[in-house]
Amino acid sequence: MRIDGSYGEGGGQILRTAVALSCILGEEIEVINIRKGRKTPGLRNQHIHGIKLAAEMCNAQTEGLKPKSTHIKFIPGKINGGRYEVDVGTAGSISLILQTVLPVAIASGEDFEFVLKGGTDVPFSPPIDYYVHALFPLLRKYRVDVEGEVLERGYYPEGGGMVRVMVRASDIDKLMIPSRGELRRRTAYFNMRKLPMHIANRIRKEIVDFEFVADVRNSGRSRGCSLVLVEEYEKTIIAGDCLCRRGLPAERVARIAIDSMGNERTGTVDEHMADHLPVFVFIAGEVQFLAERISKHTKTNLWLLEQFGAKTEVREKEIHAYI
Repeated sequence: MRIDGSYGEGGGQILRTAVALSCILGEEIEVINIRKGRKTPGLRNQHIHGIKLAAEMCNAQTEGLKPKSTHIKFIPGKINGGRYEVDVGTAGSISLILQTVLPVAIASGEDFEFVLKGGTDVPFSPPIDYYVHALFPLLRKYRVDVEGEVLERGYYPEGGGMVRVMVRASDIDKLMIPSRGELRRRTAYFNMRKLPMHIANRIRKEIVDFEFVADVRNSGRSRGCSLVLVEEYEKTIIAGDCLCRRGLPAERVARIAIDSMGNERTGTVDEHMADHLPVFVFIAGEVQFLAERISKHTKTNLWLLEQFGAKTEVREKEIHAYI
């Protein structure tokens, strides 16, 4: 199958999803025009590490895995469980590597342990706490046995983060999320390294409706902070996040995280979750949810699912995918 990497948002999302589906379905792919929609097209370090890890997991043959390459081939074999360790060597996003390999591990029916080193809280990717406290708990509601642990934080540009993720063989239920159900708890997960304590205190004052869980230290290789807000409902998880940066007031960090959860409060998943869930259709057989906002990433993923044979429908912000 030949896939045009310039379709839709033209970034790394289409590459990550294509490689994951190639492993899951055992289908050879060729991806061209990789990241054509970006200022610096082609593969970057984190993409190469993610694809190499997926290739190792499913005994794949690859071509074109080098920096700035805009064309790769990926020929998968049999998926093998086990322990896998990757060091990106930079602040490359750990969560984006997981976006490629997590569906493969869940689909395999085998046990996996990942130890991933790189960036845990970096621009243009979900912070790792979004995975640990939002994505993983949501998947557990649908019988996926997955958990994660942050061993060290890695902020941009220094990196140096380390995360352990465990995936155990499990039979995933259909991911049908037509409603939220009863609200059970609100939690704010805040982390900070080597920054003044007043930042944490100012953020806390802005989110008094959330239980504040802080991981604040003066140790580590890098410095920075980020915030993930989580609302746990009976049937779903709604989350929002914001990465601290120079010139962005602490109060604004809190406001951005709140806004990213959705203003209308009608969706059964948040915008990031809508990006992550469609790929699970080839594992669960059916995925359905309501998204308040449908990003270009999500639209690109839905198009890609159809190339692999799934059926997708989008009606009044309700997304339904099935095989």
